[in-house]
Amino acid sequence: MAYPVSRTPSPSPPAPLPTRRLLHRTRFAAAIALLATSLVSSSAFADARTEARRHFKTGMELIAKKRFDEGIKELELANEILPHPNVVFNIARAHAEAGNLEQAIASYRQYLASEPEDRDKSAQIIRQLEEKLAAQRAAAEPAKPPPPAPSQPPTPTPPGPGEQPPTGTQPPTGEQPPTGEQPPRPAEPPRPSPQVPTPTPAPTGPDTQQIVGEARTDDIYRETVVTASRGAQSPLDAPSSTTIITRQDIRLSGITRIPELLRRVAGMDVMQITGGDSSVSMRGFNSRLSNKVLVLVNGRTAKNDILGSTFWEMFSIDVDQIERIEVVRGPGSALYGADAFMGIVNIITIAPGEGRDGARVGIGDQVQGYGSVWTSGREGDFAYRLSAGYTRYPRWTREVSDERIDLDLTEQDQNLGAQNVRIDLRTTQRLGKGRMLHIGGGYARNELNIYGVGPFNDYILQGTNMDVTAMFTSEFLNVRTYYTNMNEDAESNAAYSGRTLYPTNALQHLFHSEAEFVRTFRLPEAVEHDFHLGASYRLKRILWSYLVDDPPTEHHGALFLQDAMKFGPHFTFVASGRLDYVPFLKRVIPSPRGAFLIKPTSQQAIRISGSTAFRSPTFLEAYLQLPIQLAQPGAELLSESDARDRPGFQLNPEQIIAAEASYLNQQSEYVNVEVTAYYNRVTDLIALADRRLLTLSNRADGLGGIDPETGRYTVGFGGWENQCDTYNVVGGEVGGRVFPIEGIDLFANYALNLSNQSVAEGCLVPEDRRTSRHKINAGVQARTKIGLDGEIMFHYQSSQQWVEQVTTATGIFPQRFELPGYTLVNARLGYRFLGDHAEVSATVFNAFAGITAPESPQMHPFGNRIGRRFMGFFTYTL
Repeated sequence: MAYPVSRTPSPSPPAPLPTRRLLHRTRFAAAIALLATSLVSSSAFADARTEARRHFKTGMELIAKKRFDEGIKELELANEILPHPNVVFNIARAHAEAGNLEQAIASYRQYLASEPEDRDKSAQIIRQLEEKLAAQRAAAEPAKPPPPAPSQPPTPTPPGPGEQPPTGTQPPTGEQPPTGEQPPRPAEPPRPSPQVPTPTPAPTGPDTQQIVGEARTDDIYRETVVTASRGAQSPLDAPSSTTIITRQDIRLSGITRIPELLRRVAGMDVMQITGGDSSVSMRGFNSRLSNKVLVLVNGRTAKNDILGSTFWEMFSIDVDQIERIEVVRGPGSALYGADAFMGIVNIITIAPGEGRDGARVGIGDQVQGYGSVWTSGREGDFAYRLSAGYTRYPRWTREVSDERIDLDLTEQDQNLGAQNVRIDLRTTQRLGKGRMLHIGGGYARNELNIYGVGPFNDYILQGTNMDVTAMFTSEFLNVRTYYTNMNEDAESNAAYSGRTLYPTNALQHLFHSEAEFVRTFRLPEAVEHDFHLGASYRLKRILWSYLVDDPPTEHHGALFLQDAMKFGPHFTFVASGRLDYVPFLKRVIPSPRGAFLIKPTSQQAIRISGSTAFRSPTFLEAYLQLPIQLAQPGAELLSESDARDRPGFQLNPEQIIAAEASYLNQQSEYVNVEVTAYYNRVTDLIALADRRLLTLSNRADGLGGIDPETGRYTVGFGGWENQCDTYNVVGGEVGGRVFPIEGIDLFANYALNLSNQSVAEGCLVPEDRRTSRHKINAGVQARTKIGLDGEIMFHYQSSQQWVEQVTTATGIFPQRFELPGYTLVNARLGYRFLGDHAEVSATVFNAFAGITAPESPQMHPFGNRIGRRFMGFFTYTL
């Protein structure tokens, strides 16, 4: 029997490895090129804020020149790109001035629907315009025709010969009436038609200009920051270099991890260690459980006071609730006290009552999951925003395989990096002009895989995090108070059979209250002062079995002030200072700052500043008392902060002295440029101390020996100490954002960090170059009128050299690790439809992992290798 010949070509033999790798690279390059081509379409429009600002300024200039139709069109374009109630107000006002009262009334009603603070006045404007419109309509009605005049008798026909004229008629001309008859009364001439008087126009009331008042010319689309000076101001007026990550940046990036959003900031150090643990620092000194940057959410502390670090996946909010992220690059202790050591990250959420209701869901490879739903509304003076969500991130790589029967493991899923279920409610109540009451709270339940310090390299947290916040704001007085609670069960993920997993529970209670007086005045008349004076109190109560028995409740107090003195339009001097009482140290620590600003034009600024900052010891560093089980059977190392084997020992706060000079140019509407140079001198860094072996003198003092609680023998001591070296860091940052055409938004920045470690004689500290010398970010964003939008971003950082402490059979010792440089390429492409109510999008993180280098990057010597991840999203807003 003959078989038909197959016409399907035989499969080719597998390509050699280099060829396959080349094919992979070609495919990814083609995919990225296709994405870039789709974004750079001629119908795109980018950077909503910049475009809206441009149309708004043009529109207001045209209206000032009485070119109302053109100006209104420009304002309508601005409001279409980025809606704002004040734009609608100006549209309404322009219609009124142009005499288009119907359109003016409709626009004022649209403005009134936003429940503005001046709604009573706006309602009065509507009533006056309606009266004016009614009067105009009445005056424009046609006059009623006059009643018809009485009919006139027909002219009589003269009588013929021999005929008598009719009685009552005038005889023909020249004839006399018969004798004895009275001549008839002459016929009255026709009366003219009665004249209808022209109606007097109805009174029009006040002039239109008097009704609508002045235009609102404030630059509502300009960038503003509140973190640098504890009050709203332009970045051009801020005493510190400040970067803003906008809502557009967040949406177009497709990133759902807040630390990865921060990576685009010049000088930011971001490393992912596990799927649930990201460490963030600024201008160097990143570490496991990084504690050099103060993280705030709407001005409320988000870090935990047990470790001083920030667990980003414990938040009760997600990226869909964020309005913007303000990053102050440089020390901020002068206003915010301890922990604002290298900088500040302030996450500002969308205000209650703003934005549309909506939801977003996303799924990805390796069982990634994301969900968020939110609703926002306003009723009179009351507004609310309620959100809830779920997030699941896997580990990048597994630490322990299923075949390890020699290990005891926790019950947590070994593939899980982070999981978070959350709900958050924020409300506001207007109490009159300029006065507002804010009340809200959030709750999150979480599971995290993190890297601790010392031997705790793979650690599991399971617990809850919550806050309750109340705040009052007004023109002269701001008061804030909040309570936060963190309750976490924790233990090591794995240990050799028969050894402890160090199970524990950590409970944190924190109460904070602060009041701030704000006043603007002139003294003398030529100098304008923006004055802030405040005080704060913080209570910390922490219970944790890794600490001493019954650690003290700490009561912290602080006073702070700032005076921004403006000498005309070109010169400003900002003096800031704060005094913090630290209970553990039993002393007050001052933190001064001075900044001098020169503004050659209103859109350029030169800034020179100097400041000091400090970081106080955390509860772990101040009250640690934990026996560490060693590899030798029955032996342990007692790690404690008290260091009883070192009489007179005192742990000091970390210190930094900083100087900075920068130039910011926002003169053009098409390009923004910033250049910054800085110097930091860092001393007294807190690190784990080298082991100290038990001595006979220690035993004579009653130290060491058998631990009655563990049954093991204490052979040495550990704990914390201030490093004896000094770091002198010189660096610079240059960045810019370009809007070349109405369609493309390009951004790029470069950071240089040159660190010199100075070691005094007798100081045995190994060289540590954990900060990359070079970091580069570059990207392109676009949104198109046909619905396509997205972003491509490139990140590079050079090699690092870390010194980390590792556990060996005889103790804990420092060891040096080399980390090569790496690149990241992230991209997102989305499509909006149904009138921009719905959107589908796809995101890739680290697109070239394993392609541009043999292995995926490792951002910390002990961390996971960070591979490629895909996620798809669907968003719908009402």
